[in-house]
Amino acid sequence: MPEDNSDAMPHVGPDWPTCAADVCIGRQIEGFERCLAHLGTDERDDVLRRFAPSDDVDLRGTTLTIGLLERLLTHMSEDPADPAALVRLGRADFRYCHFHDDDDASGTERPEDAAVDDGTGSVCARFKGVWFSGDAVFSGARFSGNAVFGHAQFSGDAWFDGVRFDGDARFDRARFDGVAGFHHARFDGDARFGDVQFDRYAVFDGAQFSGYAGFGGARFGLDAKFSGARFAGNAVFHSAQFNGYALFRRTRFGDLAGFGLARFSGYARFDGAEFGGDAEFVGARFMLGTAFDGAQFSGAAEFIDAHFSGDAKFADARFEVATKFGPLATRALDVDRASFAKLVIVEVEADRLSADDARFERGVELRVRRPEVSMRRTHFGGPSSVSGMPAPFKSPKGRSVAAVPEQLTAETAGSGSTVAVVASDDRRPVGLEAWVPRLLSVQETDVAQLTLADVDLRWCRFAGTHHLDELSLEGRSPFNRPPNWQAGWAWPPVWRWTTRRVLAEEHPWRAGRRKSGGWSKELPDLDGAAQVPPVGPERLAVLYRSLRKAFEDAKNEAGAGDFYYGEMEARRHAPSTSRAERALLTAYWLISGYGQRATRALAALVMLIGVLFVLLTQHGLPDSTALQQMTGTVPAAAAGQPQQITFETTPAPAILPPQDQLWTTDRMRKAIRIALGSVIFRDTDQKLTPAGVWTVMAGRAFGPLLLALAALAIRARVKR
Repeated sequence: MPEDNSDAMPHVGPDWPTCAADVCIGRQIEGFERCLAHLGTDERDDVLRRFAPSDDVDLRGTTLTIGLLERLLTHMSEDPADPAALVRLGRADFRYCHFHDDDDASGTERPEDAAVDDGTGSVCARFKGVWFSGDAVFSGARFSGNAVFGHAQFSGDAWFDGVRFDGDARFDRARFDGVAGFHHARFDGDARFGDVQFDRYAVFDGAQFSGYAGFGGARFGLDAKFSGARFAGNAVFHSAQFNGYALFRRTRFGDLAGFGLARFSGYARFDGAEFGGDAEFVGARFMLGTAFDGAQFSGAAEFIDAHFSGDAKFADARFEVATKFGPLATRALDVDRASFAKLVIVEVEADRLSADDARFERGVELRVRRPEVSMRRTHFGGPSSVSGMPAPFKSPKGRSVAAVPEQLTAETAGSGSTVAVVASDDRRPVGLEAWVPRLLSVQETDVAQLTLADVDLRWCRFAGTHHLDELSLEGRSPFNRPPNWQAGWAWPPVWRWTTRRVLAEEHPWRAGRRKSGGWSKELPDLDGAAQVPPVGPERLAVLYRSLRKAFEDAKNEAGAGDFYYGEMEARRHAPSTSRAERALLTAYWLISGYGQRATRALAALVMLIGVLFVLLTQHGLPDSTALQQMTGTVPAAAAGQPQQITFETTPAPAILPPQDQLWTTDRMRKAIRIALGSVIFRDTDQKLTPAGVWTVMAGRAFGPLLLALAALAIRARVKR
């Protein structure tokens, strides 16, 4: 007698008339009290002759041996004499059936190949090439040996929920026109779904794969659901096509997860997935958003030449051994709160990159092209760098890895090699290459071990950054610039801001003051413009001071001078600065730009010489026509002695000439010579009025000071 299946599904509550045999839940054959497996030989033959192609089959709970199944399918064949003829079933209900490879109870001899399929093992169910024209229901069934469904066609829905495959499950090149349900199915052997076509939903939620799971070349017409599935062996989806959602949420991959060259046309969700081995997505294409949030990568994470047309999210992901991530191209890469245990090289071309709260325990080499980058509260456990890369990345095979135009915003898209980036006043374009990344924030980040090379820092926020004075800057890393000429309700009504490097935080502060023209209240953010609370002048002074030290350590005196200027500006406007100090700083700013603007000092020197010239001409030079007076006596000469005459000379009085003779050419020539000489401590023999003497003394006091400030400013701009 055939084996009972009572132990296969001990908890099944049949909702159909069951077999009269002891502990058998097989469905009664119409007209009999027993199931097909427990009928007598003649009765079974009569029942099998009832079946014809396209008939419905309802054998729920029945134990089916390979021999009995082969006889049933032979009667469903369009040409029973031709082994290659099409076998066609209508609605097939095999729920809770038990398929095994024992001999048929009728004693009928099995075909020679019934128990063995190509020498690969025992076969308990062979549906190869069978056409299920209606729904096929195998829910709760058990296949004790290999189950072969290769090239089968399911025109209706196919339900394999809770099925247990003790051997291999072979569905190669099968086609599912309806829903393919494998919810909580169990595959103890290999599961082969190579080149399978799923026209509608494919549901493998909670399925367990103990051996090899092959979905290479499979095509999923709608959603592919593998959430909560468990893959103990290799899971291969190489070249698979997902036209709907690909849901692998909380899926566990015990070994290799191979998605090389796979194409995801819908959203791909790997939230909370666990990759116990290598995760291989080489050459994969993600056409919409992709989420690996909370995923754990215990092996290598290979995304070489992967393209993400939407956002690639790896928030809260953990990379335990990965030392290389990319190169990949995406619209936006999100690694917020992600953790990298090893020193990792990240190569990405994108429009946006967010690494807020990310942890690089051994450091990172972040090589990027194009993106806006945010690194708030990022932890760098070792020497790290963020570098802009001028040339496109290359895959190991030499293929260029570059973002396509639809992955980029209008600002960076285009075929040209450069893009016009507008400065803070939106009037002064700066030629900046399109590949240069733009750093937006390192707030609350310890940058003591960070190096920035070829990174746009014009809108980077540094407020709250730790060890900012130890930040290293290399290559071309431009900062923002103030607006140019402005006009408004202030005095003077037209003014010009001096050209220098400014921090992004200075914009909101300046925008809140009277002369706010050209300054922005909002600062760029990854999600667009954001209005941030202004940073006060006291904090601005600290930021400028720290960056000045960083530039000085890098021997960039010109850059350090700009930040010194910003520091002094913040101090001059700070409420905590005393009036006396503010007055001193204001004078320092006016005459020399805090010792950083040689033109101001030279202009002040020219003005000083002009003032000296006017004062000397008007009040300092006495009348040159005044005559000296000589008085004396002529005593009588003694006999034989020469006569001696004694004179007393009285200098000409230092009086000014008449008003109409003050501005003569001779007087102006003398005045300019004396004024120039006074500022370089040259003495003249020219007689001066008392006012002229004081004028020359003032020139000797202020002239050398202005010359020194000019020399100091020139040295600050050229020293290296």
